[in-house]
Amino acid sequence: MEKKNLKPWMAVVFVLAFALDIFVLSGFLGMWFGVWGTLLHEIILAVLAVLLAALFRADLKRVFPFKWPRASKVAGTLILWLGTFLAAMAVTMLVSYFFPEEVLGASQGVQDIVVSVPVLLSLFLVALTPAICEEMAFRGGFLACLRGMKSKWAGILIVAAVFGAFHGSIWRFIPTAILGVALGYLLVETDNLFYSMLFHFVNNAVPVLLLGLLSFLPEQGGAGEMEAVQTAMSSHLPLFSVAVYMIYACGAPFLIYVGNYLIHRGQPGYEKGLFPREKKKTLLALLGVSAYILVIGVIMCIVSFGAMMRYMMPY
Repeated sequence: MEKKNLKPWMAVVFVLAFALDIFVLSGFLGMWFGVWGTLLHEIILAVLAVLLAALFRADLKRVFPFKWPRASKVAGTLILWLGTFLAAMAVTMLVSYFFPEEVLGASQGVQDIVVSVPVLLSLFLVALTPAICEEMAFRGGFLACLRGMKSKWAGILIVAAVFGAFHGSIWRFIPTAILGVALGYLLVETDNLFYSMLFHFVNNAVPVLLLGLLSFLPEQGGAGEMEAVQTAMSSHLPLFSVAVYMIYACGAPFLIYVGNYLIHRGQPGYEKGLFPREKKKTLLALLGVSAYILVIGVIMCIVSFGAMMRYMMPY
């Protein structure tokens, strides 16, 4: 039987099937099986992607491409993740400053899973399983429908937007969509789901490990510490905290550039080193963007410091 390429109109079928699983079935599974319902809903997501691709007689090896990973690309993926993570965190903190209760509430479900089960099980449920299943669904089946479009960025951005929306919260949409753009770009540029899965796993594993470390603190710290942090954030996030993340984010453009170079190293256009003469304008642009973000962070620090000094001054 002749294998066919997935068409853009087929993306609608994928999205509707995924929506049924994420917004309807996952609720029942959570009610019936508790935290294990999360695992079942993620597995169903991947199964739906494979079944639909098979139903449309697509080449499954093309839709879900896996190849042996290369060290330089693995390093590039991790550096690209760090740069994207810093950018997404800066956006998250900025939104949290204006809407602390809403942003905290948007991630409460994941926090509940992490604190209710052992760390290794949390990593399996919150990091490993979504990394595999969601990448097969969104960067596999869904993006494969759009890879025939004239612009690769059209497909990447559409999938990233739906990926952000399907996380069920307007407060998580922008940072999740930013991560989704990087995930889609990785798949398109490497034609290997391994790297997007690695990116996704690391992104989900870091907060799980951090929350796990908090749970090992003494009793007066531990859960109490997490509750204190949540209470403080839900009331008001200090501007200084936002400023710190903005300063961190000034390194994001360079990290993304270096990560992109490593995933392409040796390919045409990437043979002359990290900063060849031909990319002088790119380097200047990176410096400009980084300087702009740094200045914003420093101004925020000055404003927050001034506000703190006025608060501490005697009347």
